[in-house]
Amino acid sequence: MSRSPSPSKGRKPRKPFAPKWLVLTHRYMGVTLGVLMLIWFASGIGMLFIHWPEVSREERAAGLPLLTWAQCCQAPAAIPLSAGDLIEDLAGRPILRSGGEVFDLTTGRTLDAVSPEEARWVAAAYARAHGLTARPAQIAAVERDQWTVTGYFNKRRPFWKVRFDDPLASDIYVSQVNGEVAQHTDRAQRVLNWLGPIPHWLYPQVLRQDTQLWTQVVIWTSLAGVFLIVTGFYLGIVAWRPWRDERLTPFRGMMRWHHLFGLGAGALTLTWTASGLLSMQPFGLLDSAPDPRAKAYRSAQELQVEAGPILAALKAAAPQARQVVVAPFEGETYLMVDGVRHDSAMRPATLPPSDLAAATRRLGGDQRLLSAEDAYWYGHHEPARLPIWRVIAQDGTRYYFDPATGDLLRSFDASARSFRWLHLGLHRLDFIPGFDRGGGWAAAMTALLALCLVGIGAGVVLAWRRTRHDLSQAFRRLRPASASGRR
Repeated sequence: MSRSPSPSKGRKPRKPFAPKWLVLTHRYMGVTLGVLMLIWFASGIGMLFIHWPEVSREERAAGLPLLTWAQCCQAPAAIPLSAGDLIEDLAGRPILRSGGEVFDLTTGRTLDAVSPEEARWVAAAYARAHGLTARPAQIAAVERDQWTVTGYFNKRRPFWKVRFDDPLASDIYVSQVNGEVAQHTDRAQRVLNWLGPIPHWLYPQVLRQDTQLWTQVVIWTSLAGVFLIVTGFYLGIVAWRPWRDERLTPFRGMMRWHHLFGLGAGALTLTWTASGLLSMQPFGLLDSAPDPRAKAYRSAQELQVEAGPILAALKAAAPQARQVVVAPFEGETYLMVDGVRHDSAMRPATLPPSDLAAATRRLGGDQRLLSAEDAYWYGHHEPARLPIWRVIAQDGTRYYFDPATGDLLRSFDASARSFRWLHLGLHRLDFIPGFDRGGGWAAAMTALLALCLVGIGAGVVLAWRRTRHDLSQAFRRLRPASASGRR
């Protein structure tokens, strides 16, 4: 708060309502940190409508061309197939992705680095599959940029960035290491993200490329923000004192707005700032411990099988498919051919629910097939993948399995469940079933964020005005002193 309230006519002057050091701390923190909080809350509105660009596994698979089996299949020497291995096309030839390496199935040898011409081919195929009819126009080598800044991309660096000649100047990033499409952006996304995710997450490349520095900056600025809000809330309450004064607020002008909106939206402002802090799981808070049951289940599904017979069966069947995934289950080899399960002889082999139930029974507790989302398996901007097989163990840990393959997709122990409510629930306010997404939810969130912005913005203006006043007063006091010194 910038000054004590002016006494009204006929009233005794009020005593200072808070320690001066607390008022000064709140004021001067509000000059710089208040601006950052304005950015956070304003970009929070943008986050409701603007999404960070990314290429999901499903989008990447959908962007692959059909496999050509005529040149297949020379199995790599001494390389068995295991869970998660992929067979797909790369620039017109079949390849095997296994253990972080890429093998050319026309020769059986490890694939060398992807050339610019191959990257153009991959990017063009992906673009056509996703309805982009433009052609590749330029290609450039990129180690890291704003759209590939996070550690998620590290295993795929460097990239070929292929620019298309469409009106939106689409860029498709192809890994030079393994030929995967890693990122896809267009001009609209690149501009709009500066109004949403980039300022909201403090994602400018110059900061985000140093993960440790970025982590500490986000944690400590969020902690400082929590302190600023708590002190402001306290100062606002003790200045109000309705038991001593019938007025709604003792302040006038801009201070009146800061006081009223600060009190009215203070709890909400604190909720959003504190829950944002929890997204970083500071100092190990809400970190999940290794789950031995999940590890045991995944180990039971591990299987290594000779590649030759599987590849021969695939060539003989020659399925019209974009991707084949090795998906063993309970000691048997199965293949997911564009999402359809087959056995090792390429016969259709749907996973019976009874077999999945028997395999997951070792986790204990209640298990069932869900055809609708629940409180933990749910979508936000996009619908969740359904149906899903859910197991709730005796200790409350939740496990979610792909009913088509038996893969364990996610688990939620006590820490993960707390994270869902203390970060996601409080940050998105999505804990009301039926009012957790969509236009009505976005409109309500926009109104609440705007309410917080008024209180924060008024505080920043007040703090800046008072800081300018204090600085001018300090300079005035210095001038006579310097003049007398020269005499």
